[in-house]
Amino acid sequence: MAQDIVFDIGGMHFRSGLVDENGRVSSQVAFDSPGDPDDMVEHIQRVVDSFSVSAQNPAVGIAIGGLVTKDGLVTAGAINMVDYPLLQRLALRQPAVVLNDARAAALAEARFNPRLSGRSSFLLLTVSAGIGGGIVIGGDLYEGHHNIAGEVGHLIIDRGQDFYCRLGHRGCLDALASGRALNHRMRKLWREGHWTHLENVATLKDLPKLLADGDGMALRLVAEAGNWIGEGMMQTIRVFDPCEVVFKGYLITALWEYLHPHISAVIQAYGYDVPLSRSTLGENVGLIGAGLAAQKLRAELVSA
Repeated sequence: MAQDIVFDIGGMHFRSGLVDENGRVSSQVAFDSPGDPDDMVEHIQRVVDSFSVSAQNPAVGIAIGGLVTKDGLVTAGAINMVDYPLLQRLALRQPAVVLNDARAAALAEARFNPRLSGRSSFLLLTVSAGIGGGIVIGGDLYEGHHNIAGEVGHLIIDRGQDFYCRLGHRGCLDALASGRALNHRMRKLWREGHWTHLENVATLKDLPKLLADGDGMALRLVAEAGNWIGEGMMQTIRVFDPCEVVFKGYLITALWEYLHPHISAVIQAYGYDVPLSRSTLGENVGLIGAGLAAQKLRAELVSA
């Protein structure tokens, strides 16, 4: 069975592997994301060269956080990318496609989630270092005219908050409730005298333990983030009317039991009853979606 070379690249983690047509992942490797885009390019090239020995005529699928155009230009992306021509810099011999990581995950859920496969219309929200989304309508991924549909992370939630995202938007969902935003606020609070029992400056990695200990400030931070995510979901639900909202990402994995009640409460307060769930495909959902995009590219090249 044909296998494609796939990557799932976020601000926190870098994953690679092989994916077959049934969504089975093999040869998976995961580590912390490199800090420099050019270092990431070199690593992708090495992985592709290595996997090409065993995979026959593979395509390459790359799921990455940020705004991604059809020609592989990444803006406000993972690993400090600003108008970064990823496909051009890679210059791979193999056919390759780059897509937003949330939209890759939406592709995977639409294909392999038995509750959503077929003709369902749903929203997938990734909540990790950044916040992004993928929209599926009638079973098909909706990409939009400029290939950036689903960027719910940049919906303006509260302009009264003095927090900015990397695109310069004040009070957008990404600026308020992403992993980067929470990490920044935790460092600021630590410098102001909170969590003095911590030996080093407080970071996002300390948050699960603080929550488990019932720390009041940590609980307040997560409650605010959950409320803001709920407000962002309501803006999308009113326009799109999905049957379900599916969540994935580091903050969902680590904090779902704390975030979910606040997100749900906001949606219910507006009189809506939309099911909220976590991805059924776990941490491999981005790799599987990248594989589906690579399969589609291969099929298009064959039929051309």
